[in-house]
Amino acid sequence: MASPKVYTAIVLCTILGSGRAQGPRPAAGNLLLTGGRILTLDPAHPVAQTLAITNGRIAGAAAPGAATVELQGAVVVPGLVDHHVHLFNVGIALLNDREHGRLFIDLSAVRSLAEVAGLVRGRVERAPAGAWIVGAGWSQASWGTQALPANDSLNAAAPDNPVFLARTDGHAGWVNARTLALGGITASTPDPAGGAIGRLRSGEPSGILLERANELVTPRIPPPSDGDATAAFRLAAEALAARGVVEVYDAGTLPFPGVVSLTPDLGHFLELLRRADSAAALPIRVNLMIPAPSRLADSLLAGPPRSRTLSSQLRITHLKLFADGALGSRGAALTHPYADDGATSGVPRMRTDEIVALGRRALDAGLGVATHAIGDEAVKRTLDAYERLLGERPGLDPSRLRIEHFSYAREEDFARAVRLGVVLSIQSNFNSSPGDDPPFGTARLGAANEPRVYAWDRLVRMGARMAEGSDYFTRPAEALAGYLAALTRRNAVGPGRPDAEARLLALRMQTTLFPPVGSPQDPSLRPGRIADLVILSADPLSAPIAELGGIAVLATVNAGRIAYATEAFRRRLPATATCRRSVFRSEDCP
Repeated sequence: MASPKVYTAIVLCTILGSGRAQGPRPAAGNLLLTGGRILTLDPAHPVAQTLAITNGRIAGAAAPGAATVELQGAVVVPGLVDHHVHLFNVGIALLNDREHGRLFIDLSAVRSLAEVAGLVRGRVERAPAGAWIVGAGWSQASWGTQALPANDSLNAAAPDNPVFLARTDGHAGWVNARTLALGGITASTPDPAGGAIGRLRSGEPSGILLERANELVTPRIPPPSDGDATAAFRLAAEALAARGVVEVYDAGTLPFPGVVSLTPDLGHFLELLRRADSAAALPIRVNLMIPAPSRLADSLLAGPPRSRTLSSQLRITHLKLFADGALGSRGAALTHPYADDGATSGVPRMRTDEIVALGRRALDAGLGVATHAIGDEAVKRTLDAYERLLGERPGLDPSRLRIEHFSYAREEDFARAVRLGVVLSIQSNFNSSPGDDPPFGTARLGAANEPRVYAWDRLVRMGARMAEGSDYFTRPAEALAGYLAALTRRNAVGPGRPDAEARLLALRMQTTLFPPVGSPQDPSLRPGRIADLVILSADPLSAPIAELGGIAVLATVNAGRIAYATEAFRRRLPATATCRRSVFRSEDCP
């Protein structure tokens, strides 16, 4: 039997060697959209009444025989781009919902430690002896504390079954004594590089594992079946298409049940994604970030130069690095102690020289570099690395370098990020709501530092390259959740500027593309552009703020194909607009 490293290389060569030959792709149709309001985002022609699509691109006039689609007052905007999402994990959450919790315990709604223990105990009663008990979605804030829990309640609920519960941020695991024993974790076990083992005052492990400490136990957790994983990728893609998304940057598969770990065979997950797309084209385009260091990244970088295009819908675009963890579990690396726990300043995962070394290899291979950096120390290290890479390569387009999350930075690093021109992939939904008292940033970092937490409006005013993402790795929110958050949350682009200006900025952050090679792509709907658009029930640029959450996606058009449509809107479409032109509804054809 091949070793894991050899197997990964074989899988990767098979995937890359397959290129575009993944089975037939549906042809894009010729359409004429009329009877509604087209918001083009083109300053020269911001509003149109009709829009023609020919061979998958926007045309100046309708082609002969184009199918007419009556909008009946609906509003068309450019297709949405999610710049940071985890497809596998979104799909696993949706599959778990559909199958009534078969895969894991959903802890997102728990409100007490006793409730967690009760759910674990109930799972133990139905599970085979010694079987793993897994769950995801807990947050200590949900039961009224900022202190991370110990494992005494888990030990009582599951004395003989190993338990692993992933925190809502995906950067902390909560385990019982049985799991610690399986991982060989004792009071004398040192913290692994890039990780931390939570400890009681006695020095014994508390049951909390941060960052790479999770890798001491996650390889032992049985993953979902290949069938479940393949189904999960399709469920996630369809769910995002139904929310108006045409393209995503997949920020890496988080191993089951949803925690950052670099030990699994990521090449196998990539093959399962390709398999899902091969069966029928996914309704969204996927730009894949390959987590590193990992066996898959080593295989990708060691191989000869070749196309990174896996199919018409899938391509490898970035190497994904991790400079630190998350603020919620106090794993984000800070230059100072946490305001609510002076004993820690977070968990740095990579040094500047490590980011530079992997960054060079990625750029040499024709890939971009995307580094997770949330705390101000992690942001500093990442910008130090990017500044060095840009200095070494004077002609390098800085948009090939991304910082994922850019949540909190030193004063001087705001200006440096803008000066360097790197892409800041942000999540407006991370920001606190205006009524939160104290806001999350104040709780973790102190009132004096809160203005520098999730400071999207300030960065936009400074001229930063901003890209909006969701960071979904569980069930997704409503279609315009990120857009609404950008307009209403603390420090976001909405407060403090004219409403019309804020709405245009927020919509552009969700529609502009930043490819790994080449300049940012303007999303405006003008002749010659790829026909990526979403048809909405109301105008997001003028609807009252209170009504934005209720705006429905009627249809999503991906490169001229109907990728999603509600049943009511589908009835408006001529048969020629769906037959063999829908991404995943070719069964409608006679």
